[in-house]
Amino acid sequence: MKRILSIIPILLLFLSCEKENNEILIGKWRHVKSRNSMSGHVFYPDNQHQKSEEYTKDNIKILYDFEGNEISKCTYSATNSIVTLSGKELNGDTWSLDYKYCFVHDTLKTTTNGGEGDHDVFFIRVN
Repeated sequence: MKRILSIIPILLLFLSCEKENNEILIGKWRHVKSRNSMSGHVFYPDNQHQKSEEYTKDNIKILYDFEGNEISKCTYSATNSIVTLSGKELNGDTWSLDYKYCFVHDTLKTTTNGGEGDHDVFFIRVN
């Protein structure tokens, strides 16, 4: 009986990590910093390189340029630690991309593997 009771919290934790968790991401986020873990290079975007991303309640992710013009749109889903983007090319081919995310205080941190180490991008909420 004791063994079963100790397994239940682990099972609940595992199941909760895989559920949809879009609510915390919903809103518009402005890119404020990037960092490459391999080189240690840190990049602070100037006005012309400062993009924004928006996650909507309808599971749409919209990317904006520095002037606020929409430049791309795709669907997304999110667990407590992974965002999965997906879409369809003009020729009908489908694609998907996963990346990790977490929050550092009020800052959204996304992490992708760029082949030459992880690439971290930091965003602050703008709405």
